Amino acid sequence: MGNEIDYSTMPHNYEVCWHRTCPMAETCLRQLAAEHLEDNVRFVKSVNLLAVHPETGTCRNFRPVRYVRHAYGLRHIYDQVPSSVKRKIYFDIWKQLGNTMYYHYYNERRPITPREQAIIEAAFRKHGFEGPVNYRRTVEVIDW
Repeated sequence: MGNEIDYSTMPHNYEVCWHRTCPMAETCLRQLAAEHLEDNVRFVKSVNLLAVHPETGTCRNFRPVRYVRHAYGLRHIYDQVPSSVKRKIYFDIWKQLGNTMYYHYYNERRPITPREQAIIEAAFRKHGFEGPVNYRRTVEVIDW
C-alpha cells in the first residue's frame, strides 16, 4: 500500500501518528505518513497518542487512505456548450471562483478540487447543459 502513495505531495505540517500498536495503523494515512517521512524533515506535527480508545478501537484522528480526482484546464470546457449559454455559464463560474482563481484554473496553474468541480458543474446544470464538463486532464491524488 505504501508504494502507491506519493509522499512528496504530503502537505507541510501534516499531522502524523506514531502509535504503532494502533488497531487501525495499517489503513491510517497518518501512520503511513509517519513511516515515510524523509530524514531531512527535522520537526513534525503529531496527533495525540492518547486519542485512540483501546476498548472501542476508534480514533478521532484516523484518516483513511482516500483518493480524489483533481482536474486541470478550463480552456475547452465550453466547447460542447451552445453559444447562447456560454457567457452565462462563464459568469456563474467566475462569480463563484473569483477572477484570480478562475484564471489560475484556466491556465492550469492550480488543480481544480472536487469542491470547485462541483461549483463548475452546477453552473452548467443551472443553464441546462447535461453533458460532461471536459477538463483538459484529470489526475487521482491522495486526499491528505
